[in-house]
Amino acid sequence: MERFYGQGAAHFGEFHGGYLNFGLWEEGVGSYLQAAENLVHRLGTLLGLTGSSRLLDVACGMGTQDVYLFDHFGQPEIDAIDITWDHLRHAEDRARRRGCGQRVRFRHGSAVAIPFADGAFTHLLSIEGPVHFGTRERFFHEALRVLEPGGVLALSDYTLKRPPRNPIERLILAGTRSLWRIPKENLWTTDEYRRRLSAAGFADVDVQEVGAFTIPGYFFEQRRPEVRRELARIRGFVAGRLGHVIDLVACGVYRMGLAEYVLVRARKPR
Repeated sequence: MERFYGQGAAHFGEFHGGYLNFGLWEEGVGSYLQAAENLVHRLGTLLGLTGSSRLLDVACGMGTQDVYLFDHFGQPEIDAIDITWDHLRHAEDRARRRGCGQRVRFRHGSAVAIPFADGAFTHLLSIEGPVHFGTRERFFHEALRVLEPGGVLALSDYTLKRPPRNPIERLILAGTRSLWRIPKENLWTTDEYRRRLSAAGFADVDVQEVGAFTIPGYFFEQRRPEVRRELARIRGFVAGRLGHVIDLVACGVYRMGLAEYVLVRARKPR
């Protein structure tokens, strides 16, 4: 995953405002930056963040979302981990420039071996990371461990809308999983996602399907010629082209009715 997300990360700079998420393209949202921040704001609201929160962001990317949450939710204390070193360098620089480096901190770490003590956080966030974790179920148990009793989890993630119905759909899904570096153990329907969170020990599990407001908007943004040119410059011609193919495949799987995008909220019992 570090190689997958690290391709060109050193040169990403402020492209797309430093965001990597699909965005939440609701009515009135007209640009990628608005969509990306709309998604982050929705998740901060689902979490119920305040200035007294202690938040862990898992797979934080380049830290843009953490600076946004700091600015818009009362300046909570935030620790964030990622496995891609170049992401963390960008994140640390961004926090220094904002002047929040004392309360928004970044470190290298794994989602399935979180380097913090039991009960260290009131809230935990992960945006589009869990589908890649090895495995998502192991991450759920780690998330439960580092949350204090009553702590809240909020995620954006991907699920199967339905299982594949024939060999062609199974082949397409297998190819998509390989391109996106998704462990086969993480191929869950939305209903199974709810069951797995509950089985891991979470309560008040809510999983909302919002694919119609994420995947199409992101795809049309990524296919704009100026975006494709900039990604080719950042990642190199071959990797830039491959990224466009991956986007095409993901959108195709969504349009086939196989893929879904979900917003998730759950709570650790007291």
